[in-house]
Amino acid sequence: MKLEILGCSGGIGKGLKTTTFLVDGELLIDAGTGIELLDMAQMLAIRHLVISHAHIDHIAGLPLMLATIYDAHQHPIDVYALPEVTQALREHIFNWTLWPDYTQLPEQAPILRLHEIRVGEQIELAGKRITALPAHHPTPTVGYLINDGQASFAFSGDNGVNPALWPILNRAKPELLIIDVSFTDDVQELATLSGHLTPSQLADELAQFSHDCPIRITHLKPGFEQQIIDRCRQLVPDRPIQALLHGETIDF
Repeated sequence: MKLEILGCSGGIGKGLKTTTFLVDGELLIDAGTGIELLDMAQMLAIRHLVISHAHIDHIAGLPLMLATIYDAHQHPIDVYALPEVTQALREHIFNWTLWPDYTQLPEQAPILRLHEIRVGEQIELAGKRITALPAHHPTPTVGYLINDGQASFAFSGDNGVNPALWPILNRAKPELLIIDVSFTDDVQELATLSGHLTPSQLADELAQFSHDCPIRITHLKPGFEQQIIDRCRQLVPDRPIQALLHGETIDF
């Protein structure tokens, strides 16, 4: 299994793209601004997309990608998300006002198909078993556990303090955990209100995680990346913690 990190920042700017992961060239996890790094052939190869939540930094690339590949596509893209997320896409994105409704275009075989998934549900896509993980965020959100039968990794989604997550991951024993730590400790109130972690909160959360695997930090706020990572390492010295990096490929 090959995981390509097209975007993993908590903001935009030169060299920064928002959350977009590509698995084995055909499965997208979230559709942030990282999609713009794909060429036409790579976009046309995508078959499936799982979305963690409806915030714009996680879906901005989807409508633009559909418009780009529309004339050349040979198959629909199947999108899986919570019911509240598919509803938000229908009402606020693909509504003929903000963007064309690609669930109706072309009329005989629409390019976009929306499917609902719920917390705890498992689906099979592209040879992977995908489990929707509980997440704590101000809008309905899930993380994902991706398992190809030989290896697995977990992505927390945008996620704050979340005791429901750890029993699941302790059983699953993923080879990698990608987890959101967006803020420094001095703005913990903001982090809590916005459903993100600080390094101190990460330390408390990882105390509940008995499985030993690499920890990669995502959704770092621009300008504070190194400060957050240094503090995470200081508080959790016994864990292999690194920042997730734009453009890197992780092979399992």
